[in-house]
Amino acid sequence: MTLVEIMVVVIIIGLVTSVVGVSVFGQLSKAKRSTAQTQIKQISEGLELYKLSYHNYPSTSEGLPALVAPKGSGAPIMSQIPKDPWDRDYVYIFPGQNNQGGFDLMSYGEDGVQGGTDDITNWKSAATGGN
Repeated sequence: MTLVEIMVVVIIIGLVTSVVGVSVFGQLSKAKRSTAQTQIKQISEGLELYKLSYHNYPSTSEGLPALVAPKGSGAPIMSQIPKDPWDRDYVYIFPGQNNQGGFDLMSYGEDGVQGGTDDITNWKSAATGGN
């Protein structure tokens, strides 16, 4: 093999690697969004169970930790509250600003900033990407 042939092979390997890398990175981003949506659904179900037991959702100040350590001597509803796939806490607001009579639950997504198309929420909204 000549030096030119070796260089061509190295360039081809580099091109294939970059195409595969971009593809994998796109799938990772989709997987994180899907994980956040699933976790929001699970936490929402925990909040519904909390409401059945205590006749109201936890206040914003009580927050999601109320699912792990409920009022009085109640049994925990969840063993732990997961962090979103970007290792941040989920944002919980009650009473909800977007879900009248309910609660708002969201992750600010990859950028960690409220607003934009990467937010994942428990309500439908074209502006935030919704659920």
